[in-house]
Amino acid sequence: MTDPNIVFGSALCVIAIGYTLKSAGFIQEHDGKSLSKFLMHTTFPALVFSTMIRVNITWDLIYLPLIAMFFGMFLSFSAFHLFKNTEPENRGVMTLGSAGFNLGIFAYPLIEGIFGIQGLTYAIMFDLGNSVVNFFVNYGMGNYFSRGPKKDNIAAHIFKRIISLPPLQAMVLGVMVNVLQIKFPVFALDIISTIATGNKPIVLLLMGIYFSVRLSKKTYYRVFQVLSLRYAMGFLVGGICFYLLPFDLGFRNLLMLCLILPVGMTVITYSDELNLNTPLAASLVNISLVISFAIMWIMVSVFHMSAI
Repeated sequence: MTDPNIVFGSALCVIAIGYTLKSAGFIQEHDGKSLSKFLMHTTFPALVFSTMIRVNITWDLIYLPLIAMFFGMFLSFSAFHLFKNTEPENRGVMTLGSAGFNLGIFAYPLIEGIFGIQGLTYAIMFDLGNSVVNFFVNYGMGNYFSRGPKKDNIAAHIFKRIISLPPLQAMVLGVMVNVLQIKFPVFALDIISTIATGNKPIVLLLMGIYFSVRLSKKTYYRVFQVLSLRYAMGFLVGGICFYLLPFDLGFRNLLMLCLILPVGMTVITYSDELNLNTPLAASLVNISLVISFAIMWIMVSVFHMSAI
């Protein structure tokens, strides 16, 4: 296990490099979108696959996706009713922004550096349930609030998007290889592992490229409402699970950290696609990145939640 301060400090430096490159004009935000697509089709699925084939799959892991899924649904339901008096385009973003977490483009490199392979396993399993929230619940909610034309047969559209995701395919394949004890060629595994090592620097650079804190005065209150709901419920449910679940300390530590992660990047994509308030979506993502980064650093360094 690496010193948490080194992990967070080095991550902050790489994020700063990405932000500096964007501020200096060497990289544009649309370049970040291309880099994000590259990551989703190469380094990210390689990391997921190489992790899943090495882990010891136990029955308690099934609780992580279930907790992520039901917690996300609860937040979405709560936000839908709490923000019912808000304008539709803002209410839609606030509902989407209340549910779903950013693991792939935020938490994976930090968790991998601090907790190693076992911690990354917990995070990937949590992300499985989180994917249901991000791609089923949030996309469905987004279409409900959309000011644009409604899609026909939305359930089939969402299902096709889910099964076509390279990280999900890599997870399923990795679990199959693990459970069936299939012997993978050493040469192929070496290539996949080499590609997977590129995930961490690319993710951190992307965080810097996407980062922006330009907010209008009207946006501050809406951001405050959404993030107050997310973090208050995250700490509440995380604390209950930490003290009541009969699992090892590492499991409970990672679950607690996962429940206070930032808003998922898909909120920006959906807002843009469905004619919702995209600037508000970007503000939610960016402000939550800063808050979650600080909270995780404090929880790991001060409260020693790096045990696994």
